[in-house]
Formats: sequence, C-alpha cells, structure tokens
Amino acid sequence: MDDSVLSVNPHLQRVLKTYQNAAVRSLSGPTGLPIDLSRLSPAALEEYRKAMDTLKKSPTEKGLHLEPYVALPGHFPVFTPVDTTTSEQSDTTLENETIACFIVGGEKRLCLPQILNTVLRDFTLQEINAVCDDLHIFCTRCNAAQLVTLKMSGILPPRAASCGLITKTDAERLCSALVHGTPEKSQNPPSVHCIRVYHNCFGKGDGHFNPDLYGSPDSKCIQCAECQGLFAPTKFISHSHKAPENRTCHWGFDSERWRDYLLVKDKKFQDALENIKSRYDPKHKHKRRQVSSK
Repeated sequence: MDDSVLSVNPHLQRVLKTYQNAAVRSLSGPTGLPIDLSRLSPAALEEYRKAMDTLKKSPTEKGLHLEPYVALPGHFPVFTPVDTTTSEQSDTTLENETIACFIVGGEKRLCLPQILNTVLRDFTLQEINAVCDDLHIFCTRCNAAQLVTLKMSGILPPRAASCGLITKTDAERLCSALVHGTPEKSQNPPSVHCIRVYHNCFGKGDGHFNPDLYGSPDSKCIQCAECQGLFAPTKFISHSHKAPENRTCHWGFDSERWRDYLLVKDKKFQDALENIKSRYDPKHKHKRRQVSSK
C-alpha cells in the first residue's frame, strides 16, 4: 500500500463532499435555476460575488489534506453535517394552502408574506400581531440567498427588500388561535361510541373522538371536553384551554402527524383508537397492499 495515501474516515469524506455540493446549490435558485444577476440589488449582488470568490478559492476534493482517522470513544459520530438546505426552497401545506419554505436546523421556516396573503388574508395585521405577542411568536428575516430564491420562483416581487420567515410550529400555533379560535359547537353530548382522547401539545387538551363522524381526513369528529367545539384530528391537537405555554420553545410540530400526538385516556380502548387512526392513513394502506400482494 502506498504510504502517501492516508486512511480517512469514510463518514468524514461524505461530510466534506456534502459541504462542497451544498456550496454550489446554496447559490442557485430552486431546482438549480441560474440566478439573474440583473435583478439583484447592489448589496445582494456584492454578497453573491463574495460567496462565489470564496467558493472558487476553496480546495478541491483532491487537494484536501486530512489527518489519519482516530476512533473516538463512544458511539456518537465524529462530525455531524451542518444543515445544507438553508437556501433550498421546498413546499409545505398549511391550512390546505401550499407555502414555500426552507428547512433550517431540521425545522421548516415558512414564507410569512405568503401566509398573510392566503391563510390569514381575512385577519388584520393588528389581530395577527396581538396573537403573536400573546403566544410569544417571533419571525426571522431570510438571508440574501433565500431572498433571491423566493424572487426567482416568483413568490416575491423582484423589488422585495426582505422577507419574514416563521417556523412551521409557530405557524400552526398562529392558525390555531386565529383560524380555529371560535370553532363550531356541538349541540349534542358525546355518544356512547366516543373514545375519550387527549393531547399534550401547546398546553394540552381533552376531547371525545366519535368514530361515526370520522368519514374523511378533515371530518370534525372530535368534540372538546371543555368548550364542546368540533375539530378535525389535525386541528384538535393544537386546541387547548390550558396556559398557552408561551414561555416554551416549541420545535418540530406537524399537524399531519396527529396520529402520534393523539392519545387515549383509557388504555382498554387503545386498540380501538389505533384502528380508527388507520383510516385514511397512506402508510397503513401501503403496508396493507404489500401484505395482500404476497
């Protein structure tokens, strides 16, 4: 074996390769579209040029000089790759609206202007700001690369100077307070077929799940035990009459995962609730199709 060839941790090689690939992708728009420099502001153009100069000066894979890999005690990885998608646009769904977002630190950060113009278009800025103050919801400004990406995809106008980003978790909290703050009330007490359920999200909530009303994914089949409001499962898990937990750092919430958040009060009804949860669950259908094909 050639002594000049160093034994390098394969994981470290993958991390370094990820860094190199991300450097190129983070300077282009969605799906690798080239940036139209004529549409950039002088400040954004200067930042773009500096980033390109830094990229050109960075060493190639062949020019990297790595120390021999030495195994460290424990089972944790030597290095964890930094988030490489901070400037790569993706989409998410909020209240049946498609919203552009970026994944930063594992959390989706949604384009705030899009939310204001679609999901929250019926609310005034004063109402929105009041809820944000009450829930301690704070928004961040997108960086220059993210701003360029949103402009190139047509989400923001070319002359937009900045754009606010809100986490998916906080966007769900905001919509729960505004869009679903005054739910439809049930005129009847819970039926004997209901299963008592609860959740621990955003202050906790208790309710009665009526399987007879669960006829579609958006069916209002859960009745709040306190206000008798009717909710779809995706909306009930963010409904609460407890303290709003506005001093808590919320992260990673996704209403589409309501099956993970909704719990049964009495364990003897656990299997019954799991069977109800399996309705309209794409994962469950996929598994069932695999079994039946054998």
